[in-house]
Amino acid sequence: MQRQACFLLNIGLVITALPGCASSPSRINDYLSGFQPPSSEAQAVPLPLAVGLLIVLPENELSNRTTPSKESFARMGLRIQKEFESPRMTVERIYPTIIVPAAGLGTLSVERVRGATQGGHSRKIIVVVATSQPARKVHYSMVEDQLFARMEAALVDLSSGQELAIDSGEDDYVLAQSYFFNAFSYPRLYYRTFTFAGPFTVVEGDPYKALGEAAFSGAADQLGMKLRQRLDPQPAT
Repeated sequence: MQRQACFLLNIGLVITALPGCASSPSRINDYLSGFQPPSSEAQAVPLPLAVGLLIVLPENELSNRTTPSKESFARMGLRIQKEFESPRMTVERIYPTIIVPAAGLGTLSVERVRGATQGGHSRKIIVVVATSQPARKVHYSMVEDQLFARMEAALVDLSSGQELAIDSGEDDYVLAQSYFFNAFSYPRLYYRTFTFAGPFTVVEGDPYKALGEAAFSGAADQLGMKLRQRLDPQPAT
């Protein structure tokens, strides 16, 4: 349960928003192995298109207290699906999230993805790798934890081992905790372009899990939208 609040506390301190994460190319090929990357002259993916969706979590992410649960990533799969689908594109199945060793580099072979998506009808799969990077800014009366969340993705054809499209989504949120006022409108969760003064959400429960949920949910929304725009830029009405 969270309650919305907007509150300005004059403590004689000016805090600027931490910088946001700049958009950067997808790094999905760091995680894939044995797939053929799309060429610069690749043809548009034929529509209509039905795909499966597989979210992958590197084992290193499990040590972060901001990393959401596998059940939460299942809900983020639904967010990707909502933003991705159009009259000509559907997600027919969201597969259970899988964990890959260490940082996950080079672990997603064609065979590994096939094994994780058994039972589905589509051989075209959106493979999504979720990663994050934390940052901290300490003040004399409070601390700000910022989480940069990224979702790298590739649409792959398991029949041919070909990558058909790649993209990424990213977002970041800030969690502010006060050394003195955590019982009074703290901890606060807000988007990176705001400050501790608001607008913000007062978190009830685990504040770090709330930070991870917010950042990864935003990245999921961005990814779904960007893939839809890339694959179906002029959706049928």
